[in-house]
Amino acid sequence: MHLSSINHNNLCPIDRRPCTVEQLKQLEGLSFRVWSGIQVKCGGHESGCAWRGSIADYATHVENNCNVGRNPVGNNVDDNSELMEELEKLRRENLEMKEQLEESRRANRMRDVLLREAVVTATDRTCDHFAPIIEQLERERDSLRQSRDALRENLNNRPNLPRIFYGDYYFGREEVTELSQLISRYLDEAPSEIDSNKIFNCVRTCYIALDKHYVDNPDTYWYDMRMLLGTCLASGWFTDNQWNNIDSWYRKHFGT
Repeated sequence: MHLSSINHNNLCPIDRRPCTVEQLKQLEGLSFRVWSGIQVKCGGHESGCAWRGSIADYATHVENNCNVGRNPVGNNVDDNSELMEELEKLRRENLEMKEQLEESRRANRMRDVLLREAVVTATDRTCDHFAPIIEQLERERDSLRQSRDALRENLNNRPNLPRIFYGDYYFGREEVTELSQLISRYLDEAPSEIDSNKIFNCVRTCYIALDKHYVDNPDTYWYDMRMLLGTCLASGWFTDNQWNNIDSWYRKHFGT
């Protein structure tokens, strides 16, 4: 590097003093290691060479490995031609991808239309299928309401009846009639002193005996339980979940 500078203007490139070739010395020791560690780019980096390395390896790179540095113009022509071909290829691929994307969008739109039509059709068919069932349930509901109203009317005209609840929640198979009388006496809602949840547990215990057909059930147990469950359904004592359970028990053994 110093040699090329001196051949050009006879000045030291460091301190700019007059200098001759005979005054130059080979770098040694620490100075050489520092100089060798300087990182440089290839002189042909603007033409496409990506080499980077120490200044000590630069001459070897240019002489043995760098086609760009030796013939940058010709290499640029080749590179430009390859880049243009690659660019054209990418453009074609991009166009194909756009066409595939548009085709996928059309297919998705068609699928959405068909799916909506299928949902509408299925909904219509479902409504048609369940319409008779809904009508039947509405008739049963109306019938139960009529029974409830009739019971309420009878209760409004009932005479003074003897007390039948003394705080004891034991109503077994022998007391089904008494339990029916208790609920029917206060049909709209349970009195504040009576826990309707405990009454429901009594009803469930009596039902289990009916469902398991115990051989020692009273002779009139089937009729007594039909009266009890019907009274429960007509009353306002129970939660929705409890009422649904009683309704399923009634349907299982006594139908609609």
